[in-house]
Amino acid sequence: MADKNTNESADGENRGDVPETETPNTLEDFVTGHYQRQKDEGKMQSSEELSEERTQDFFARALKESRRMNAEVIKSNKKLDALHSEFGIDMVNSWQEEHASEVLEPHEQQLIKLAQYQNPNAAR
Repeated sequence: MADKNTNESADGENRGDVPETETPNTLEDFVTGHYQRQKDEGKMQSSEELSEERTQDFFARALKESRRMNAEVIKSNKKLDALHSEFGIDMVNSWQEEHASEVLEPHEQQLIKLAQYQNPNAAR
């Protein structure tokens, strides 16, 4: 599994896009730690259907996709930060609320508000 102290993943792939000073991905750590614990406890025995190599390949692909999705979220947040800087956070929020009122149910709008990304440094 991934070594927490380096930028090298479980499959030996260099994770150059993840700075060494970055806090470890807690979901990634949870999944790999839980798998390793089950394996150490003997709950994950290799078989014809579940070989160590196939398992490692699966984890490598899943973790790579997770990192890709995290990068997309960061990219999206940077774009939103730029909009906040250009138009102000209140204006962007009003546009988002107007759009949400046209396409979402009231309970969905509330969920979006709870999960909405806000740049704390953006001008109002």
